[in-house]
Amino acid sequence: MEIIFNRKNPEIFAYLNNDVYFYEMPKTKKNYCVDDYHEQLDQIRPFQTISLDVPVKCMDWRYSSNPDNIVALGLFDGKVALKNVSRGDSGSNNVHLRSSIGKDSSLKHSKSCTSMQWNKDNPNWLATGFEKQERNRMAAALILWDVNFTEAYFDEKGSTTIKNSSYDSNNTNGWCAVANRPMFELAYDSVNSLAWLRSQALMAGLSRKGIKIYDVRDGRTPANSTIASTATYGICTDPLCESRIASYHDNTIVIWDSRNLSSPYLNIITSGNVKKIDWSPDDMGQLVVHCISPPHTSEVGTKKGKHMDNAVDMQMVEVERDNEIHVHVYDVLRQVMYNNGESQTSPCNLFKKTVRTSCLFQDNPDEVPKTLSWLPLNPNKIFISSNKGRFRVASVPERTLASFQNSQTVAVFQKNVVATYPFDIKNEDAVCYTDIMKKRCKSDYGLLSENLIRNIDLSLEKETNPDLCMVWRWLHAVHKVCNANNSVTSPTSTVAGGTSSSTQMQPSANTLSTMQKSRSSQMFAKRQISLQQSSSTGMLPASLPIKPSFCLSGILQILNHGVNSLVSDSHMVQWKGVSDTSGYIYHNSTRKLILQMCGWLPITDKEEYKLDNQHPLDMVSSKTIISNISSNEMKGGVDISRLCAISIWQYDLNLAIELLRKEIADNKDSDWSAVAMAMSGFSGGSSSELWKETCGKLQEKLSNSYLQRTFWFLLLSANHSNDDANANLCERYHNLLFDEEILLTDRIAFACTHLPYQQLVLYIRSMTNLFRYNPSLKYLLITGLTSQDSIEILLDYLEKTLDYQSVLGIIMRSCDYSLLSSKRTLYWKDRYCAWLNSWRFYYERIKFEKKWSERMGQLESENPTNCPHRNITKDVAMVHCNYCSKRIVMKDRTNNNNMSITTSMMESCPHCRQSLPKCCVCAKHLGTRPDGRGLYSIR
Repeated sequence: MEIIFNRKNPEIFAYLNNDVYFYEMPKTKKNYCVDDYHEQLDQIRPFQTISLDVPVKCMDWRYSSNPDNIVALGLFDGKVALKNVSRGDSGSNNVHLRSSIGKDSSLKHSKSCTSMQWNKDNPNWLATGFEKQERNRMAAALILWDVNFTEAYFDEKGSTTIKNSSYDSNNTNGWCAVANRPMFELAYDSVNSLAWLRSQALMAGLSRKGIKIYDVRDGRTPANSTIASTATYGICTDPLCESRIASYHDNTIVIWDSRNLSSPYLNIITSGNVKKIDWSPDDMGQLVVHCISPPHTSEVGTKKGKHMDNAVDMQMVEVERDNEIHVHVYDVLRQVMYNNGESQTSPCNLFKKTVRTSCLFQDNPDEVPKTLSWLPLNPNKIFISSNKGRFRVASVPERTLASFQNSQTVAVFQKNVVATYPFDIKNEDAVCYTDIMKKRCKSDYGLLSENLIRNIDLSLEKETNPDLCMVWRWLHAVHKVCNANNSVTSPTSTVAGGTSSSTQMQPSANTLSTMQKSRSSQMFAKRQISLQQSSSTGMLPASLPIKPSFCLSGILQILNHGVNSLVSDSHMVQWKGVSDTSGYIYHNSTRKLILQMCGWLPITDKEEYKLDNQHPLDMVSSKTIISNISSNEMKGGVDISRLCAISIWQYDLNLAIELLRKEIADNKDSDWSAVAMAMSGFSGGSSSELWKETCGKLQEKLSNSYLQRTFWFLLLSANHSNDDANANLCERYHNLLFDEEILLTDRIAFACTHLPYQQLVLYIRSMTNLFRYNPSLKYLLITGLTSQDSIEILLDYLEKTLDYQSVLGIIMRSCDYSLLSSKRTLYWKDRYCAWLNSWRFYYERIKFEKKWSERMGQLESENPTNCPHRNITKDVAMVHCNYCSKRIVMKDRTNNNNMSITTSMMESCPHCRQSLPKCCVCAKHLGTRPDGRGLYSIR
C-alpha cells in the first residue's frame, strides 16, 4: 500500500493497493479540525481506477504539467506503464510507450519493479529500479529512460497519428510517449530504493553493494561512488533542502548530507522496524517515520501454557502486539543543531513528536494504520490509510518546553521562539521548591553529620511537610541510639590492679598478642551467649553495639531479628486514677529500640535508663514518654491533645487530667474543661451506661483525631476491662492503628506497647503493603533505607516535588554503599549539581560534592567487602603516543640510582621515536614528569 499526492495538483492523490485508485481531497476551510476531515473522508469515492492484469508495485507522479497528471506505474512482472489521469468527460487517455520496457523487454526483465522516480529539473527522465535477475546476470536492474512526449491523434481503433499530419474530426487529441532505448543501464544488483540528488545525480540503494551515487552529466559512462552502508531502503531527499537525505534499515534511520557522504551525521534508533519515511513538503527538516514493533511471541506462549482454556484470547493478544504501530515525527534540523553538527547515534527523544493513531480507528479494532503521507499545504497534518482502505488525518503535536522563572512567570519554548507568560499561584498550599532550595543551599541543609534534627528547621517546611520532618526525626534518633549504645558497650583497656594501661609500662609483643587473643575469645564467648539468649526471647542483646545499618534497615527488619520469639514480655498495668481496672503493656529491648526511634523513650547512655537496672514498667511510664516528647519538640511545643491521648493509652488518667488543668490555667477561654470533666467520669468496667452513651456522642462530634481516639480508647477499656491479653488485639485496635490522622510514629509506638509479637509483626507487614498504594516519605521508618521499596518511595516523592536536596540528604545518611553508588542515585546527584550550576551556586555545589565523597569514603572504609563498585587502584592519567598509540611511561625515580635525569630523554616517544608535543606554558614535552629532585631529600 502507498499514498502519493500529485505534485502539481495537491488536491489529487493516488492510493496504491494492487490496483491504483485516484481520489480528490474534499475542499476545506482554513483551521479545519481533524473531525471535520474524517466526516468528509468517509464520503469520498475514487473518480478513476486503473486495474491491470498484473498488480502494481510502485508508482510516481511526473513533475511537468505538459502533459499534466502523468503517472508512472511499476508492475510486478517488470514492465512500466504510463497513464494520464484526468477528470474530464473523455475519461483517461492512454499514453503509449514505444520502448523495450513495455513490449520487447518481457523476456529480458521478469522481476518486479521495486522503485521509480521522475527527475524534477528534467521532467522526461525516469529512473527505474528492479530486482536482480537470477538467470540473466547481464540484465540491468537500474535503468534511466529519456521519455519523449509528443502530441498525437487517436482514432477509434486506438492507432496514433502525428499531430502535424492529416486531421480527422473523429480523432481525439492525446500524447505519445516514446523511449526506444534506455539512456543508461547503471547497476546489475537488486535496487531497494532510489532518489534524484539535485538534477543530474542519482542515488540508489543496492541490496549487496550499499549505496551508489551516479553522475549522469557525462553522456558516455556515468561516474559512480560507493557508500558502505546497510541503510539502503526508503532513500528520499528533503524537498526544502536537497542536500539532506534520509534512508533506513531495520530500526535505524540514517541522515546524510550530500556535501559530505563519507559518514552520516545522525543515526536515529526507533522503537520498531521502519516501514516508511517521508520528508515534509512544507516544513523544513521534519521527517515522519512509520514503524512497527516486533512481536512478543515468547510471552504469549508462556501464557498459553498456564491458561490453556484461554488460548483463543491469548491469540488475540498476539495479533494486537504484532500490529502495534508507532508514528513519530523527528525534527532533524533542530537535532543536528543540538548536536553541534557532530555525528551521533541516539533515539533523538528530545526532538521527537509522537502522533496518536490509536484513536483514529476506534470503531473497528481490526483496522490499523497501514501507510501514510504528509498532507500537502498542511505542515502539521499526516494523511493515513488503514488496512481496510479508509482514510484519516492525524495532527502532529508540537513539542513544547516550559519552565518557571522567578516563580512568577512561565517561559514557553516552541519552534525556536520563547514566550513568557505571567503566573500567579492561587493555591496558598502550593510550594515553589526552586526558591526553597536556593535558600536551603546557604544553610547546609541535608549535609549535617551531627544533630540531624536541625534539618527540620533548615528545610523551611516544618509546618507544611510533616512527613519530611518525621523522617529527619527518625534519622536523628537512629544516630543518637547508635552513639549512645556504642559509648556504653565500647571496651576499656585496663590491667591488673585497676590502673589504666596508659600509666603502666608497655607490654612486650608476645604478651600483647596473648592478651589480645584472650580478650577476643572472651568477647566472642559473651557475644555467643548473648545471641543465644536473644534468639530465645526475641530481644536485642544489650551488650552488643547497635550499628546504624541495623537501625536503618527498617522496623520490619528489626522485628525479624527476634523471629524465634513466640511470646513477648507482657506486664499487667493498673489504671492510675481508676480502681480495680487494669491493662497490659508489652516491653523488651527490641521494643525499647523501636520506641526510641519513634521518639517516645529518651536516648541516653546513663545507667539509670538501662533496661537491666530499671523495671520495664517504669521505663515506659506515661510521665517518661510525655516528658521526652515535650523535650524533643522544638519551637511551638506539642499539641496538648496528643499528650492526653498518649497518657490515656498508657493507662494514666491522672496525668491526662493534670495536663488538661494546666492548659485550662494557661488558656481560660478554651473548652478543655468539658473534655476534662468527660474524662473524669471514666471508672473502668463499672462505668455507667449514661457515661458511655454521652462519650460516644461526644466522640462523633470531635474534630480532633487525637481526642477522638482518646475517648474511643476509654470506651474500649470500659467494655473490655478484664479481657485476656492473648485476644486478637490487632483487630480490637484496628481503628486506631490504621487512622491516617494519627502520626505514624505514634501508631507504631502504640502497637509496640499493646500488641504481642506475632500480631505486631503482622501489623507492620500490613503497613508495608499499604504504602504501595499511597507512597509517602513516612513509610521509610518501616522499609528503611536498604530495600528497593525505599527507592520507590523516594522516587515517588521526587516526582511530586522535585526536591532533590531532601532526597539526596536522606540517601547520604544511608549505610548502604550500593544505594549511594546506584545509577539512579548518581543521576539524581548529577541533576541537582546541574541545577546548582545553572543558579551559579558553585561553592555550594563544591561543598555538596565534598560531603558526598566523604560519605562514600566513610562507607568504603567501614565495609570494604560490601563495596563491589570500589576502585581498588587509584585513578592515573595515562599518556599515549599519537603515532604508535603506546603508553609513554617514565621509569620511577625511586628505582633509579642515577640522580641526574634530564628531560631530553622524553623529547620523543620511547617506542617509535616520534617527537612529542610541547606544553604552551612550561615548554616541556608531553609525558615529562615535574622536577622531583626534592623528593629524594625528603625520602
